[in-house]
Parts: sequence; structure tokens; C-alpha cells
Amino acid sequence: MIGRRIYVVNNLEIAESYFSTAKNDEKAVIVLENQKFYNQSAYFFIQAMEKYVKHHIATKIDVLNPYFADEIGKTMGHSLNKSLELLVKIYSGENKVLFEQMSQQIQRHVLKDLNFRFLNSSLRYPVFNQKHKNYTLYTLNRSDCEELKKILETLKNYLNDLSRLK
Repeated sequence: MIGRRIYVVNNLEIAESYFSTAKNDEKAVIVLENQKFYNQSAYFFIQAMEKYVKHHIATKIDVLNPYFADEIGKTMGHSLNKSLELLVKIYSGENKVLFEQMSQQIQRHVLKDLNFRFLNSSLRYPVFNQKHKNYTLYTLNRSDCEELKKILETLKNYLNDLSRLK
């Protein structure tokens, strides 16, 4: 076994762990960008976004509650989309109209209609296209990373604004 296991039983510590990981992901972006590893830096931009969302979730609910722990577990696998869906569920409750409004607002105005589920995978792996029977590789450049940086900053601002609501 490698590494050291740390048991966390405090909601605030879990939230802070997500926050710390998000900050470290942002630091990794800088190092990777400076070395012109744009796909890898984009991957860590997305990872930072996911962890900031989970940090925000952990400040709003009791993530030690088995129900919520299971809900957060469903977002594992580096899923920004699933994390955002859980965030919106928390704020909208049973209000389906509010759920749709928040989801659309995030997708259009925060994420700029990018498909992060697809982007996250295609940054690291060739993607098979059944229709054309070929693989596609995606390469990003500095300006793509700058766009992701803007999206990350917009997401952080959105989460800060949400903090003032509840």
C-alpha cells in the first residue's frame, strides 16, 4: 500500500480538503502551462472547478450524513457535471422550475455551453467516432487555457454569490 490514510469525521475538514485540493489544482495549472502542457493544464482547470463545487456543497450540507455521502459518492470519477447537478439540487430542493433555471444559467453563463463531460475525457484519451470509424485527438493551446481560466473565475464568483443566498 502506498500513501497514508487519514480519517476525517468533521464536515468543515472535508470542505477544507476540497478547497485545498482545488487550490493545488490551480497551482498545478500554472506549472503545466509554463511547460506548454496545455491539455494537462486544462484537465486540472476542470478538476479545480469540480473541487470548488464540492467544497461549496460541503459547506451547505452535512456530507457525513449517509444520504448526502452517497450523493457525493455519485459525483466521484471527476465529474464536474454531476457535482454541479448535486449543487443545483441542494439549492432548488423540490422546485423543478428553479432546478432548470439554475442548470441553464450555469451551463450558458458560467460554463459557456462547453460540454465538460466530453472535454474532460477527450483531453486525455483518443475518442472513437463510430460514424466515421476513426479516433479523434484534441489538442489545446494557451488561448484555450485562458478561456478555461475565465470560466473557472466565473464559477468561483457564482459560488461566492450563492454563499450569500443560503
